[in-house]
Amino acid sequence: MSSSLVPIPVVLVGCGAVSRLFYTPALAAAETAGQLRLHAVVDPSETARESLRASFPRAQAHARLDDADLPDGALAIVASPPRFHREQTLAALARGWHVLCEKPMAAASRDCETMHRAALAAGRILAVGHYKRFFPSSGVLKTLCAGLTPLGALQRFHLHEGGPFDWPAASPSFFRREETPGGVLLDIGVHVFDLLLWWLGEPDEIAHRDDAMGGLETNTLTDFRFGPVRGRVQLSRDWKTPQRYRFEFARGSVSWTVNDANGLTLRIEGLPLDLRGALIDREGTHAATNPQSFIAQLLHVAGAIRTGSPVLVDGREGARALRLIETCYARKRPLPQPWLTPDEQAAAGRLALPA
Repeated sequence: MSSSLVPIPVVLVGCGAVSRLFYTPALAAAETAGQLRLHAVVDPSETARESLRASFPRAQAHARLDDADLPDGALAIVASPPRFHREQTLAALARGWHVLCEKPMAAASRDCETMHRAALAAGRILAVGHYKRFFPSSGVLKTLCAGLTPLGALQRFHLHEGGPFDWPAASPSFFRREETPGGVLLDIGVHVFDLLLWWLGEPDEIAHRDDAMGGLETNTLTDFRFGPVRGRVQLSRDWKTPQRYRFEFARGSVSWTVNDANGLTLRIEGLPLDLRGALIDREGTHAATNPQSFIAQLLHVAGAIRTGSPVLVDGREGARALRLIETCYARKRPLPQPWLTPDEQAAAGRLALPA
């Protein structure tokens, strides 16, 4: 890296769990690399602001985004709750800043289109934080799903993800319909659906069931057909799923453990045992880990700002998973709950109808 490279100033909007656990170490690494410098943090909670600023004592701290003073061409990382993403992204773009917006991109897909158009009009980058696309394992799975390897064509898949809710949330907003439009499908499913769309394209058929009865869903089952390929996605916030994606091909199968950025398990037709291991490059170096993949996303956005190159997930691409989630909600049917009495099942069915 050239010693004359000037770090891009950053304002981090939202100082909750994702900023503490993910952006704090990633920004520290990007500062060490000379690519980015955290200039300011923004959050209405003084406690949250000061807790995060402890790792970046030179950064300013503000309760409102309007008070942040960054030059044209800076980067705003919008990591607040989704209902604020549209307003804060538009405000940042109006200041001449580039934006990296956390997932889900917004509370509604119509807001995504507004954000995307605003970025184009401002001539600024709008990237969306689907960092799991930067996992080496995700890239390998995309190649495998294309059917161009000795495993042959993909035939079916079954994706399990989730478990008892243990995210260190700063508020109960995850469970309040007035503060978030969705439950586990919007929270976990936005990552899962983004990867599916990246791997397989738009689905031809969707059948969705969940257990919401007037509130937010905790468990979901979604069946898909992508051309000849059929599969199921099963998500939960209250029971321990296998946390595994399984893909069956013509001549074998591949399993991936959720969030394992560089590991896969391979079953080849005719072999009595499976092969499980870490991905390495041609020189034998281990591929990026989960934290390194998050850092890679930040450096990717910084590189796009410097060179004008496209980002992997722009506003239009980032909206796709949210549109698919909205389609599921619009078509949802009750998830079977056989422990309910007949009267309870009838009441649950009425409450479960789409709004």
